[in-house]
Formats: sequence, structure tokens, C-alpha cells
Amino acid sequence: MRPRHLALLLVVTLAPLVGCTKDRATGPGSTVAGLVSSFDLLPAAQAAGGGSVKGTVKLTGKAPEMTEVNMKSDPFCAKQPGAKNEEIVAGAGGVLKNAVVRITKGLTGAFPPPATPAVMDQNGCMYRPRVQVAQAGQDVTIKNSDQTLHNVHTYKGPATLFNMAQAQGFPAMKKKFPTAGDVIKFKCDVHPWMTGYVVVTDNPFWAITGEDGSFTLKNVPPGSYTVTAWHERLGTTDMQVTVAADKTAEAKFELAAPK
Repeated sequence: MRPRHLALLLVVTLAPLVGCTKDRATGPGSTVAGLVSSFDLLPAAQAAGGGSVKGTVKLTGKAPEMTEVNMKSDPFCAKQPGAKNEEIVAGAGGVLKNAVVRITKGLTGAFPPPATPAVMDQNGCMYRPRVQVAQAGQDVTIKNSDQTLHNVHTYKGPATLFNMAQAQGFPAMKKKFPTAGDVIKFKCDVHPWMTGYVVVTDNPFWAITGEDGSFTLKNVPPGSYTVTAWHERLGTTDMQVTVAADKTAEAKFELAAPK
């Protein structure tokens, strides 16, 4: 919102209150005029809000081969072309897909969960996306887009959270994961190659790397933070980042390949 628009909104909101005071003046010395002048002089950076954190996540060392997934146990799944093990997906120069980058320390205040649900879809006999992020308390919609029976079995560590069958045409499941920092693993007992993850966060400042290994955290309030990169096989690494208003901080993560 531009400073002048914000000032106008406050004038409209506060006008009745000003009218109830002894000073009903509307000249340069009035309360309303003073508010307008103050907001007109707000620094551009403060009016615009936060900055951003931008960077990449890369694999150091040799990436393991992405082997083909054998889906022949299910006639529907067997029709899916070229399915491969996606535990580690690395591109040229080691750029790493499916890493979650998020702010884990340094934020103040509360961030209500989005009204829009996060989605996990069983599509092509794989979880799509393979890696998802949900804010604590946010609805997670779990769908079955396949013409076959799936079974959603979720784990927090070794403990089962829920284990429910979902046949073709069944309604979507809706679940909430209340604890920030948890990593929820999704499996299918019918199709053991199916694996997915939901990383639970307490704020909206997160991203999942794509094919090029890049990420951007947008509209981050100015401050100093711990930013964490997580990968299902390669673990986590932290970095300290300072964000200035309307500026872009850089963060480059490296995760070692398994031996």
C-alpha cells in the first residue's frame, strides 16, 4: 500500500474520533493534518515492508543414480511412463531439487496459518508434490487422482500418525499438523515406492527448490535470522542471514552427497 493511500485510510478511520474532540480544526495544525503529514514523510523502505532472501541449494559430491521405479505390481501404476526414484534429484552443477528453505529463528510475533490448504495429491502412483510445506494449523488436503486404491500412512519419526485407505473417487482427506518443526513422512502400504513429506513451519517465509535449485523468501521483515535448508536424505544445514528493508540477502547452501 502506498503511503498516501495509507494516510487516506487512516484519515477516514479516525475522522469520527477527531470530530468528538474539542479541537475540530481542519487546518495545518489539526490532528488529522498532522497524521497526513507524518505518513507522507514515511521512508519508502518502511512503507514498502521487508526485503528478501535469495539463493541456491547445491549438492557437493557425486549424486546417486536415479533408478527406475518398478510399478508392475499394480496394472494402473504400471502404465505410468519413466517413473524414477526421486530421493535425490540433482541437476547440472549439483543444483538440488526438493529442498525446503525456511526461517527457523529470529522472527517475532505470530503468523496465522493461511486459509488456503496445502495439497498432497496421489497422482501417477507418486506423491505430488513429493515435498510440501504447511504452516502449523493449516489444512492439508490429501487427494487421490489415480484410478487405483492408495493408502495414506503418515509418520512422525517412527510413530504412525494416521493410516487410512483412499480409493478412487473417495473424498479428499483434510488434516492439520500442529507442531512447527515436525517433518511428516507419507507412505503408501499398497505401493511401497510412494514417498512424500510435509515440513511444518510456524511462518510464511519458506520455499521449495525447483529444478534449478533456487529459492526466494519474499517480504521478510528486516532483521537477523537463522535460515535452514532441509532435504529428506541429506539432512539440514543452517545459515545466519541479515535482511534489510527493500534489499535482497544472499544465501547459498551446500549439502554433502551420501557416501
